[in-house]
Amino acid sequence: MIRLTQKNEIFTMYAKKEYTQMEIIEILQKKGYEIISYLWQYKDTTFLGTTYHEKWTFTATKGDEPQGESNIYTTVFEKEVKKVLEFE
Repeated sequence: MIRLTQKNEIFTMYAKKEYTQMEIIEILQKKGYEIISYLWQYKDTTFLGTTYHEKWTFTATKGDEPQGESNIYTTVFEKEVKKVLEFE
């Protein structure tokens, strides 16, 4: 869904599209990313004390980029979409 509204000289675009996990992975692979499974380990200090968590996910890397929290595939996908929409 795409909706365009105008107020004076300013146009605002609202867009919504749903993707499956496989669609996101395929898009990233077409852009040259390697998708690798990754055990994301993080700690949470929002409740009393500190709790440690682990979650299996994927990273999207190019070249010799190391796997890490900064290249989790959903984060990389968001950056790619922002480039297409010219937010960056």
